[in-house]
Amino acid sequence: MSSEQNKDVKRRFHIVFLMSRFLDGGIDTVLIEYLKHLAKNEEVKVTLAISTAMGTLEVYRHEVPKNVKTVYFSQSRYLTKIPQRRVVKKASKISKFYDELVNNPIRRHRAQKAIRRLAETADLLIDFDCCAYSFLHNVCAKKIAYFHFSFAQVMKQNSRRMKRIGRELENYDTVITISKAMQEEGCRLFPALKDKIEVIYNAKNPEIIRQKAAVTPDDERIKRPFLLAVERLEESQKDLTTLLEAYALLRKEYHREEWLYIIGKGRSEDELKEKAKELGIDDRTVFLGFCANPYPWMLHSKMLVHSAKFEGLPTVLIEGLLLNKLMVATDCPTGPQEILDNGKAGLLVPVGNAAAFAKETNRLLNDSQLQAYILEGVRNRATDFTFQAVDGQLKKIGIGVNK
Repeated sequence: MSSEQNKDVKRRFHIVFLMSRFLDGGIDTVLIEYLKHLAKNEEVKVTLAISTAMGTLEVYRHEVPKNVKTVYFSQSRYLTKIPQRRVVKKASKISKFYDELVNNPIRRHRAQKAIRRLAETADLLIDFDCCAYSFLHNVCAKKIAYFHFSFAQVMKQNSRRMKRIGRELENYDTVITISKAMQEEGCRLFPALKDKIEVIYNAKNPEIIRQKAAVTPDDERIKRPFLLAVERLEESQKDLTTLLEAYALLRKEYHREEWLYIIGKGRSEDELKEKAKELGIDDRTVFLGFCANPYPWMLHSKMLVHSAKFEGLPTVLIEGLLLNKLMVATDCPTGPQEILDNGKAGLLVPVGNAAAFAKETNRLLNDSQLQAYILEGVRNRATDFTFQAVDGQLKKIGIGVNK
């Protein structure tokens, strides 16, 4: 490479995304969108730094753009075997204890050293899953934290941890929340963050979603009329139990013939399958498991249904907007009300109320005038969750070329 080319490389704005691990969740899919968007900018150099390699569990690894450099802080089998087994619920209590006592200090030491090295060339460090705060105290580069969850709910679940995170967030230049409701929670609970918190919606590329949706799977079940839920099977946050109860009412009281398909995996799967059997709907409820490309199923569904106790900003509802879908969701904190524009772009029902969920789902399926009203709201709202809409905000805080 010539000296002139070297100068060009050095002038590129270097952004480092920090992740504790890279799996198949909503945060990971949002990260992929950011990487694809920024990788198209020739004035920006992007590095994805992952603390612990997760091997074959990194199902979206192939979607990371080739011009994004990926580095791992801990990649040896010795340091990654137990964390990988923990994700799939196959680690024993003894192995977990050993991992925390012996391996975790080694992983933390490696992460500390690697982040210091990266910070020497980085113009901007983005702590994308808000897990690197303890490694960034002495880093001089600009630092941004992304917080993807409800502050209030995390506080309710673990107040000591949330208070510690709140203090640590004061050390960042900017704290990004992904909804206005989360921003309000953060300012109320942590007044010191008031001038640091910004709202930037999780953005998607509509063209990519439509292209993926056009790839119809070789599965005859997609031809049936069905309602679709796409979410993690984890009842501590999600509420598929209420959805199953609502579907049972749809079958029994409203005589609906649509099937219920559920895409996702998680530790509550067996419990939910047993619940479907108990409700007598297991013959019409299909657990499709994890699906790397859920978009064809979303496109072919009659409606998207989403039930949760609390959220951050549920990606599936944003994708539903971009696929022009009818939707019914629980009005939980935070996200659904904001995404669905207070009910203009989808119907909202109280958390845990199966009867209301069934009633509103049936109403939307039957009422063509209501469908037209909702779909107009969907089209109006969808543009707010594209990079075209949020690019100005990204550049303002330094994620882009206008630094």
